[in-house]
Amino acid sequence: MAAKHEETRHYALATALLFEGGRAALSECGFTIERALPDEGRIEASAGVNWKSFGEDIELTVRDGAVHARSSCKVSTTVFDFGRNRQNVEAVFRALESSLARLPASRPDTIVGVVPAAATGRAPVPGELTREVFVSYAWGGESEALVERLERAFAEHGITVVRDKQALGYKADIRAFMERLGGGRCVIAVIGDKYLRSPHCMFELMRVAAQGNFQDRVFPVLLDDAKIHRSVDRVRYVQHWEAEIRELDEALKTVSAADLKGFREDIDRYAEIRRTIAELTSILGNMNTLSPQMHSESDFAALVSAVSAKLGAQD
Repeated sequence: MAAKHEETRHYALATALLFEGGRAALSECGFTIERALPDEGRIEASAGVNWKSFGEDIELTVRDGAVHARSSCKVSTTVFDFGRNRQNVEAVFRALESSLARLPASRPDTIVGVVPAAATGRAPVPGELTREVFVSYAWGGESEALVERLERAFAEHGITVVRDKQALGYKADIRAFMERLGGGRCVIAVIGDKYLRSPHCMFELMRVAAQGNFQDRVFPVLLDDAKIHRSVDRVRYVQHWEAEIRELDEALKTVSAADLKGFREDIDRYAEIRRTIAELTSILGNMNTLSPQMHSESDFAALVSAVSAKLGAQD
């Protein structure tokens, strides 16, 4: 499958205005527009050959205040794009947001009927961009309770926390959400022992790392039971994933090798976690993350400030 990058951002603006802005942004970035389909809310464009790839296909989809941008290499065998697809997507959003920021507040077609910004508890301002941060966490217990407090704190500052339980509807594609989270501009990772032993949580963390700029985009909150500051403790997580691999591998030996799609993928995923967990936990353990108690007592002031600065920065 060809290398690609995709991202969705939400805006308190009308669909027609976003479509118009998206088309202008693609042209401003130098992409060739192949098809513009207003009724479907879709724009297809392309980028020429460059030293990083044999060109890319760019697709913009606009629906209900959300703009989804995807860039993929034209040649299906291209595995490494040297960051080209991510650069394409971010360039389009920069051009789009620069254009939207110049809109006069008096335009009658700026506000959409329903916008994610409503979650902040205040009315959207015409022309205002909805700011969002993803959160990766293990369900239940201290982790989920902390996320709920964190969500309220960010709402006070006009930042929407995107979490799986609210963003995913019935029968929604969980893997697609994980990929979307992995490409997020800002990702808060609430990490505890349960998180580090969860295949779903670790897959999300690996997707963040795979998209690049890991230390810049991830904002960790370490729970007290996340023992990652000493090497001897981090080794235990490596041992856990080696045991998971052995257990599943041994179980598979008891059945026919035919039609095992899904199981082999799980082993590969566990092996990838085992390969990367030492490095990722070393990076996280070397960051001054503050304790959960310090975050709670300050109403997450340091975390909100850091995320706000990142959302407002130009990469």
